[in-house]
Amino acid sequence: MNYLLKQQMLLMVRALYFCMEDHWSDIGKKFNVSPAQQHVLFLLQANKQALTPTEIGELGCWHSSTVTRLLKPLKEKGLISVEINKSRPRYKQVSITSNGLVLFDKLLNIVKEEENFPFDMSHLSEEEVLNFLEYGQRILDVHKGKDFRKVLSANVDNYGYA
Repeated sequence: MNYLLKQQMLLMVRALYFCMEDHWSDIGKKFNVSPAQQHVLFLLQANKQALTPTEIGELGCWHSSTVTRLLKPLKEKGLISVEINKSRPRYKQVSITSNGLVLFDKLLNIVKEEENFPFDMSHLSEEEVLNFLEYGQRILDVHKGKDFRKVLSANVDNYGYA
């Protein structure tokens, strides 16, 4: 592939990420949680079960040391619990707490009301957005595997996606 195309892809994806991250960060500042911490809460809620730190890392695309740094403040705030897996004592299980669910609902309600979250896409048709998602998914299939599609299609119960 042409080097200029590779460079443009890198710069575009990076810029899109930072546009989204800025907006997401502003929402999190209201509750003193980072975008990554919000994502941990989403992963726990959308999976409807406890996850191991390794699973959180795989789903969130983080190194294990990053997961450890993300979980610590969430646990200290009482938003998650980290317990020893009774059937496999060498492993931990992470669950969202009732306080975590309350915060998660507040965050979802803000996002739902935000017309321009994760960023302004009003100038794009639904078909253009679907095409963008399809192209991105094809790249992710190569790098993350087809199992990663469940992260992108995860739904939160009682959220009203219409």
